[in-house]
Amino acid sequence: MSDQPPLPMPLSAELRLQQPALDIRAQFRVLPGRVCALVGRSGSGKTALLQAAAGLRPALGGRVAVGNHPLYDSAAGINLPPHQRRLGWLDAQGHLFPHLNVRRNLAYGLSSAPKSNSDMGFDAVTHWLDLGSLLNAHPDRLTPGQRAKVALGRVLLSSPRALLMDDPLGHVPEPDRAPLIDLLGQVPTRAKVPLVFVSPRMSEVIRMADEVIVLHEGRMASAGMATQILSDVSLSTFLEGVDAGSVVEGEVKHHDINWMLSEVDVGGQRVTVPAVLHGAGRKVRLKIRARDIILQRDLIDGQGVSNQLRGRISQIMLAGENGSYGAVGIELARLRDEGDFSALPAVQLWALLTRRSIQQMGWEPGQPCVASFKAMAVTVSMWR
Repeated sequence: MSDQPPLPMPLSAELRLQQPALDIRAQFRVLPGRVCALVGRSGSGKTALLQAAAGLRPALGGRVAVGNHPLYDSAAGINLPPHQRRLGWLDAQGHLFPHLNVRRNLAYGLSSAPKSNSDMGFDAVTHWLDLGSLLNAHPDRLTPGQRAKVALGRVLLSSPRALLMDDPLGHVPEPDRAPLIDLLGQVPTRAKVPLVFVSPRMSEVIRMADEVIVLHEGRMASAGMATQILSDVSLSTFLEGVDAGSVVEGEVKHHDINWMLSEVDVGGQRVTVPAVLHGAGRKVRLKIRARDIILQRDLIDGQGVSNQLRGRISQIMLAGENGSYGAVGIELARLRDEGDFSALPAVQLWALLTRRSIQQMGWEPGQPCVASFKAMAVTVSMWR
């Protein structure tokens, strides 16, 4: 037999389950090294779906599998207990053993790993998570952020087939979350296993997700690539409400130290943002709130905004016949392609305008336009 660890395989789940006043029917399939985020309002079934996949909550039917290996199959009568499924679980509680120090908590994860799965060794994990000075400390001496890192290290050392994360930073104070979400963002590349992620904070979803599934009252309201779903203003009721906007990917190009600004290339156009720490060439995601975008016909010299991006109107969605506002889709010009809009994938922005503004400006699909917004209207997340 080969001593090489088995190749990572996709995690798939199609489940039916019941909880008080909610009938859940949903599915997902996540490839190794990819992240699927479950989003939606509180009570939509996200945590229950994760728990059923892990075997921590009974399901009424369906199937959970890693590759072609079933972990749960109601039709075949297969229902492995959680420890045999070997799906790593991480939530806000951390579940560290209070009577064991950090070293022994980590060693517990290592002891449950198959002998052939030793890709992430003890020294490598403790160095990456900067836990060396904490190895003799007990959990009651740790900060919430340190507890979260130890819990992450332990689950990685167990060499799970896949990772299920249910708001893993939920108990970490907001000022301490940024470096931890960056560590979580490195997990798919380091562990190379499928990851399903739940967080009530959309900034973490933007940082982590490759694909997004929107749950509403136990059903899948939408699913697709993260930038597509998180930019769909028609889903704002289930996502961020008044903070709905566009999520686009770009590359850091330049830093202006004097003004503490950075420039990001998005489809050949430059977007000015508040200074970021990421070096030139790093991939990032930009969140631009739809309410912060102004549409005009042409570039305006001396306008008090940092960004004026060329594009054309792709669609207009009015909020009913008598609604006060509408969502206007803008397909950005790809300047290196000389405005060739057939190039894929298209970069799309959304603007929320009053119905009166749309009618008075005579906006219609196909018209050229300029989307303007301030640098401070953009939030930046690192992207692997």
